[in-house]
Amino acid sequence: MLRRREKFRFCGDGDCPDWVLAEIISTLSNLSVDNVEQLAQLVAKRICGEPFEEAEIRSLTSTASNDGKTAVACVHYMLTNAARYSCTESIFNEEIQQLGLPKDHAKAICRVLQANATAIRQQLIDKAFRINELQSIRNVTSPGETPPNCATLELKISQELVDGLPKDTTHIVNIECAQLSALLDEMKLARDIMLKYESKESG
Repeated sequence: MLRRREKFRFCGDGDCPDWVLAEIISTLSNLSVDNVEQLAQLVAKRICGEPFEEAEIRSLTSTASNDGKTAVACVHYMLTNAARYSCTESIFNEEIQQLGLPKDHAKAICRVLQANATAIRQQLIDKAFRINELQSIRNVTSPGETPPNCATLELKISQELVDGLPKDTTHIVNIECAQLSALLDEMKLARDIMLKYESKESG
């Protein structure tokens, strides 16, 4: 039976991604309550910048596929978004049960959220300016492949949000040469403004 589209507070009053729903039903619901709670605790530590214990993750999710990677991504999504949108424990508990997580499993994840929400939220604030950060631009124009009067650029972006999770990504885009010149001028102007701002801050 297909799930009716709903809005969830922990998803920023939006719909829950299908992959999160699938992982809740296929993996998290089939783990023991203790394993789910321990997994959530390890993921919370990772979000807060502590070392990630991969061996323990694999042990806790030994019955899952992908070495538990999708389970980790699912719990990461739930904890970071619940903290980001200041979702109360009671609402979070109700919503993840609506998505198919058993009552005791939901309570376990809620306990972890309650213990770590403040630290997770602070970590999100600290990383806010590093989300979707442009790392590099490279001209990869290739005769015969790049459209006429265009340049092909490779853009590397650090911690781009993909389905709610930060990932390093690479994008290939074609841009008209005339637009490229205008874009370069705008970037130079933005750089000058930032340099002036930084000099005022340090002065």
